[in-house]
Amino acid sequence: MRKVLLLFIIAPLLMGASLHKYYLSVTDVVYDEQEKSIQMISRLFYDDLEAVLQERYDETIVVDATANQEKLDLYLNKYLQKKLIITVNGEKRQLQFLGKEYEDDYVVCYVEITDVELIKTFEIDNELLMDLFPDQKNMVHTTIGKNKKSFLLTAGNAKGLLKF
Repeated sequence: MRKVLLLFIIAPLLMGASLHKYYLSVTDVVYDEQEKSIQMISRLFYDDLEAVLQERYDETIVVDATANQEKLDLYLNKYLQKKLIITVNGEKRQLQFLGKEYEDDYVVCYVEITDVELIKTFEIDNELLMDLFPDQKNMVHTTIGKNKKSFLLTAGNAKGLLKF
């Protein structure tokens, strides 16, 4: 009887530990020398993105292919502009939201910065989802020329800087 009672007490604790959610986004940054543009792809989990957009902008917003895509794109662009800040050669650059796709459990967002001649310094401030999820981690992979560098950005350290 004690073993059964102990099982009922410990089992929920163990199950809760295994259900712990991990908060991670991945952003790939590539500088295209021929196009003179920085092309970025960010992958964000549906449910996390939906929660943050509902919290910040509209509690009725739904993040999936059945939703009002025009409204979703408006809020998504607004959010990306505030939480994904790119500075090239000391100058903050404007992002151009190109669109999104739905894949598996995440939304793939496409962003570009045009008219980038030469990169001497590149800084990324990626606070995506950190305003709602303090444990959020944002992995950033960059390819600029022959240089490849990755950053793991957290709420306390959301900036990465490269100098060439």
